[in-house]
Amino acid sequence: MRRLLTLATLGIALLAAASARAEDMSGNVQFFVGQRWLGDEWQPIDEPAIFGVEVDFAPQSSPIRVALASFMAADSQDIGSGTFLGDTGDVDIGFFELSAGFLWLPVKQGVARPYLGAGALMMGAVIGSNWDWFEDNDFDHSFGFYGTAGVYFKVGDTFNIGMDGRIVRGTEFSFAGTEIDGDYEQVSLLLGFSWGK
Repeated sequence: MRRLLTLATLGIALLAAASARAEDMSGNVQFFVGQRWLGDEWQPIDEPAIFGVEVDFAPQSSPIRVALASFMAADSQDIGSGTFLGDTGDVDIGFFELSAGFLWLPVKQGVARPYLGAGALMMGAVIGSNWDWFEDNDFDHSFGFYGTAGVYFKVGDTFNIGMDGRIVRGTEFSFAGTEIDGDYEQVSLLLGFSWGK
């Protein structure tokens, strides 16, 4: 299911970019690898590793771009004889996120290209004792909002490398009769490529 949603997001972004003449559009495909910090209520499983992909695109003259992204995060801890939201022993958590929003790139030329962005997202979360996300595990989903800021450096005509920060607010899940949010702060290494100018 999560692979299908990731492929659908990428497909929509690429089709939208291809709907205009290629010489009139510019954009990026960025890949993210990093660390997420959840709230204290997630301890001791509150620092999942993340992987994500984002596609942004717009007419070349526009400083504002449409941004579509997908992120996954996961962590696992052995909590011994204690319990974590109804689970004991080796407990796994996982998150899957789809977001849509906008990026503002004030610098359109040059090596260093800072950006700011914001938008809305849908996040799914699962807690359990195995990695089968939809079987024998507690699953819930929520909507929220995100903000992002970062900078990437152009290496040659198409390669990008940089750092990205992301913050999410407004999410809330229900596990084992307990309300818990999925809000987080996140820092990632960014690697990608661009097209257009």
